[in-house]
Amino acid sequence: MKVEEQTSGSYDVAILGGGPAGCATALALKRRAPNLRIVLLEKTSYSTLRIGESLPPPARALLVQLGVWDAFLSGSPMRSYGTRAAWGSPELHDNEFIFSPYGNGWHLDRRNFDAMLSQEARRAGVAVFLNARTETRGRMQDLWRLTTCDNAGKSYEITARLVVDATGRRGSFAVTQGAERMVYDQLAGVFTFFRFSPGNSPADTYTSVEACEHGWWYTAMLPDCRMAVAFMTDAGQLRNLPWQTVEQFHTLAASAPHTARRLAGAIPLDAPRLHSASSQRLENAAGPEWLAVGDAAGTFDPLSSLGIVKALRSGIHASHAICGHLDNDTDALPRYSAALAKEYDGYLDGRAAYYEMEQRWPDSPFWQCRHERIMLDPQEVLQWRATTQSASTSPKIATRLPAHQLQLLVQICNHPRAASDAVKEFHSRSGHAYSDRNVVLALQDLVRQNILFAGPADGFKKHSQGGITHAF
Repeated sequence: MKVEEQTSGSYDVAILGGGPAGCATALALKRRAPNLRIVLLEKTSYSTLRIGESLPPPARALLVQLGVWDAFLSGSPMRSYGTRAAWGSPELHDNEFIFSPYGNGWHLDRRNFDAMLSQEARRAGVAVFLNARTETRGRMQDLWRLTTCDNAGKSYEITARLVVDATGRRGSFAVTQGAERMVYDQLAGVFTFFRFSPGNSPADTYTSVEACEHGWWYTAMLPDCRMAVAFMTDAGQLRNLPWQTVEQFHTLAASAPHTARRLAGAIPLDAPRLHSASSQRLENAAGPEWLAVGDAAGTFDPLSSLGIVKALRSGIHASHAICGHLDNDTDALPRYSAALAKEYDGYLDGRAAYYEMEQRWPDSPFWQCRHERIMLDPQEVLQWRATTQSASTSPKIATRLPAHQLQLLVQICNHPRAASDAVKEFHSRSGHAYSDRNVVLALQDLVRQNILFAGPADGFKKHSQGGITHAF
């Protein structure tokens, strides 16, 4: 449905964003509560490039649950039978999907995939607006009031009882509601696409990952003899690396021999483009009469290959919370937010464990930032560097805590105190149940960024074993 087809409307739920998370929310809601009035507002017509091409085997169960499995297969996705990685070793190691209970995975044209989901949402009874630029005017009389503009500049009024933020990693609606974003790294991806001439494309359809000194490479075959290629590193590293042209991109790939061989004979389709790929989440993924789904709520490292699966799953979970909330369950939205936070902590632990497997470049800043080792001594004295920063200074990167809790740690260290005492006082003042590990990692990050100074206490012999969590 184009915006021009409807001038105004009153809905129970307005979903901002028509990617996998927004569409999954709409589809799941319609399956749970067919009488709900739902509008989905997508700012594009699905004609522009979209990143994220791999769909792992577990996605099948989610697509079946959403009722779109047959529609998905009708789009002729390319089957993928496994992944391979040169990680922790220069040799490639295969992970065959044949051992998965879900069967094979797939490679997608994301534009077609997302458009298919929105078409299925419309078929289910959702009002789908394309090319819709939407602004929030706030709440009046218990309803959100939204203004939506079409390509011709005409504006239309929409009201809704609840808003779903599915705007991607920007989380634009949630941010306007005061939601705090927690950013855990500076990962960025340089993406480009190649095409092979018929008969010259690689025989396998495996997704390939290859670690190198400054980051890692990703390659995946796509339909129509195309290949997606990305180099992942920290944004700061890219200032010292040539990548802006296809020629420079090829030169950079020479440091990853498996990737370079896979690119042999490929024809570039466009110049490399930079996209943020940082791991980040909202401290609270829900608030009064709104919640966030998919990347708006939290983003995973592309290394996980779970971006689309996470989006679909979060839409399904959000539908439970929305239905409960609309049925006057006042705890439904807070439970949803808490569940996402718990899931994200598990993701961070898994991410740290996987990056820990790669030890070939111990002096590389990229890898050093990803090895979450507890190195702070329990008796080491911490003190705020008052000569260079204010006590309210926020660190550039949050390790495991939101910004206001990091500021509390800085304030606790206004006066010198042992690390163990700082952690104990934080627990007594924070008002949240954070693990010792998360607090210690945050302290280490504050020290690494020169916000806190760390040194041995007088009268204490500095421990050499590096452990700390046992002391709390």
